[in-house]
Amino acid sequence: MVIVAVDSEIISDNEAAARRSYDRRDYVQCFLLMHSLVESLLRAFLGRTGKQSFSALIAEYQRYLEAVGQDRLTFVDELTKFNKRRNRVVHDLWTRGYSATNKGLASACRGAILMFGLFIEWLETFDDEITQVGFRYE
Repeated sequence: MVIVAVDSEIISDNEAAARRSYDRRDYVQCFLLMHSLVESLLRAFLGRTGKQSFSALIAEYQRYLEAVGQDRLTFVDELTKFNKRRNRVVHDLWTRGYSATNKGLASACRGAILMFGLFIEWLETFDDEITQVGFRYE
């Protein structure tokens, strides 16, 4: 697997910002930052920098798993649901407003943080360099 060059300072900055957002109970910002981090992780792992949608990245990741002989498509369903939730969050921002959207997002934000950490650990089984480019879960 070819790890695409990423700016580890940007990754660290976004991870810290997500943590601060969560601590402030700013779940909208936290959730959107986590989506960005997961997308960055997928792009780094797949070696993609061009214009691809998150859905296209998930499909490519699925093809990768199939190509390496994985019987279980680990994280494909979770990533798909995560992306759909992100789309709902963005939609809710302009239909319900920030405060109403933020109220119902605490558990989704916690789930996104947990998934991010587990996904990093999972991808390390294929390429241990993924954490060397800046992705961390604490």
